[in-house]
Amino acid sequence: MKITITEKKDNKLLNRLEVKGTLEFEQVTPSNAKLSEALAKELNNKLELVIVKSIYNEFGQQNGTFFAIIYDSLEAKEKIEMNTKHLKKQAAEVAKKTEEEKAAAEEAKQKEAEEKAQAAEKLAEEKKEAPEEVEKAEEPQKETVSEEKKESAEEKTPEEPQIKKKEGEE
Repeated sequence: MKITITEKKDNKLLNRLEVKGTLEFEQVTPSNAKLSEALAKELNNKLELVIVKSIYNEFGQQNGTFFAIIYDSLEAKEKIEMNTKHLKKQAAEVAKKTEEEKAAAEEAKQKEAEEKAQAAEKLAEEKKEAPEEVEKAEEPQKETVSEEKKESAEEKTPEEPQIKKKEGEE
């Protein structure tokens, strides 16, 4: 696709450059998007600021004329250009997606906070249970020690001689 700019008009009031020109192409007439990309490259501007208003073909030939507008800033473009139904619908879809992403992010944060709170509660419960377990663990050891003392004390008591006396008495 070959683009030739025939007229440039700088419109200071609307902060834009109005461009008219001709284009030569092969096969199919280029879309507005392709022409705006080519104009953005040729005039060293951002693609967002270029709007192609019209492309007119010459019947049976592979050339045509176009009219395009290149804004100085995105703010000037938004202020002047109308939002069509299609653009409004796209903007609404984008807004809906961003709201859904924000809601999902908030839910994830809440889940993380709940998990952290549950983990903290579990740790607190374990800490409460741990001293009780330690006390319980120490108590049986004391009992075993006292049982061992009783057994050793019983061993020291002369039970066997009493049994022998009983046997000898008979």
